[in-house]
Amino acid sequence: MAVVGVMYNLKGAPPEEGEPPDLGAELDSESTVAAVALALRAHGHEVQLIEGNDTAYLKLLSNRLDIVFNMCEGLRGESRESHIPSMLEMLGIPYTGSGVLTLALTLDKPLAKKVLAYHGIPTPGFRVFSSPDEISVEGLEFPLFVKPAHEGSSMGVSSSSYCRDIHELTAEARRLIALYRQPVLVEEYLPGREFTVGILGNKNPIIFPVMEINFDAIPAGCARVYSRQFKTDWSDDIYYMCPAPISPELEALLKDTALKTYRALDCRDLARVDLRLDRNWVPNVMEVNPLPGLAPRYSDYPRIAEKGGWSFTDLVNGILECALRRNKMEHLIKPPFVKQIA
Repeated sequence: MAVVGVMYNLKGAPPEEGEPPDLGAELDSESTVAAVALALRAHGHEVQLIEGNDTAYLKLLSNRLDIVFNMCEGLRGESRESHIPSMLEMLGIPYTGSGVLTLALTLDKPLAKKVLAYHGIPTPGFRVFSSPDEISVEGLEFPLFVKPAHEGSSMGVSSSSYCRDIHELTAEARRLIALYRQPVLVEEYLPGREFTVGILGNKNPIIFPVMEINFDAIPAGCARVYSRQFKTDWSDDIYYMCPAPISPELEALLKDTALKTYRALDCRDLARVDLRLDRNWVPNVMEVNPLPGLAPRYSDYPRIAEKGGWSFTDLVNGILECALRRNKMEHLIKPPFVKQIA
């Protein structure tokens, strides 16, 4: 049995005027935190809940923890997902999930794309702009797609992210830069089908069934974009096809690309990789989330795991077991987990 500190950031008050309407979308609800704690207790672990706020350091000093189950998205800044893990490393407390560098890198979408390109992993052509006055599309082909450079959970992504000409692109870039107060990432829009792949483990990770985002199920006239609206308004299984109706060849290619991405970015324990097909049916990596949402029956990662035969309790404890094994703490796995994970 381990003493597990579950660390998280809760959703707060609704955004104020002038703030992004989806501010805090990536943060957890009390019900998700409670579900994770319940799952850990079901395997005999002692759980202490610690919110990853400005007083987290003092709470960590006063608690005796074997390991932290990290769900913290961070409070502020372009590297916010790495703040709590940095604190844990300084204090010598092991934690689940990816390390400081990976968490900072993947939240910087342009920088992550540069690493993927170095490793020969397909990702859409792109540019980064801090001002709408800087925009140049030389070398890129319309339509283009624009989104904030340092956000997750589809924040800032909407139907207006899809831009057919320079006028639409400039207007949307201007809006996003002003609203989110950060640079924008402009990518070539890929016309093909969209998928997400969940991974669990380290040396020989488990790859869950591929899930396809079903744009054919959304109302006519809505953009074929996995936007914040999509995630909020359309959460039923009809919009998420898992396993995806694809050929064995495409399934193997998607999983191989996702696993190469996982390793190239040095992800640990768990991650979700989002991919889209280009005009030649080649899977391109859109984003990597090493800290995927864990809301039961809602977030993509537990939804995919369930289709792979993993209950929510199994999944949460599987994540913990990965971290315990990685840190040579197998003696704290009690009872031995039935699904062997390397």
